[in-house]
Amino acid sequence: MSEDGVFSFEASYLMDVVDHTLFDMTYHEHLAYHSVKPLKAFFDANGMEMIEATRVDSHGGSLRGVAQLKGGGRTVGASVGEMTALEEEKKLDRAETLVAFGKKINEIKKELGFLLRRLRGEGKTIAGFGAPAKATTLMHHFELGPDIVDFIVDDSPLKQGLFSPGFHIPILPSQAIYEQKPDYLLILAWNFAEPIMKKHQAFSKAGGRFITPLPQIGIF
Repeated sequence: MSEDGVFSFEASYLMDVVDHTLFDMTYHEHLAYHSVKPLKAFFDANGMEMIEATRVDSHGGSLRGVAQLKGGGRTVGASVGEMTALEEEKKLDRAETLVAFGKKINEIKKELGFLLRRLRGEGKTIAGFGAPAKATTLMHHFELGPDIVDFIVDDSPLKQGLFSPGFHIPILPSQAIYEQKPDYLLILAWNFAEPIMKKHQAFSKAGGRFITPLPQIGIF
């Protein structure tokens, strides 16, 4: 990098992962979750310095950072210190914070599993909506297999006619909602829950209900 150059990057932000229970975003291409405090140390150890840090909405919450060579011509922005202070205030660098995060995930797993198994026990049918990569993480950790979810619909033709990884649940076009008429739709692409429910108002008008698993369980 030239002496007056800058390095700009964007990565999933650990604080948003913890705050919004985004554990299902952890899969093959999202293995690292960054925060400002260790990044400052990383850049410092490699002859650079972080000069800006901004939170953005991408992927449920990301960190956008800018760095330069150490002693470069740009002033270190106040955002770096402010973000570091916020991380320390929330104890993001403490093991107990991550332990509590794990407990929260498992509490949601227990609550959602109880709800879905109760509905199945009442004879209700459940389909999934959306087959993003993160749905695989969610379904396997929450143990939502074919005994719970009859099929999954997805608008992408590239996924239709295939099966979910591991559980081998069939993935069908969204028209299957109206052909097979499940009682509930578990929105696996839950970060798009609002537009999905808006697009498929006909499902709810016909008596169907939507379930969101994260960031908290909801029935609509």
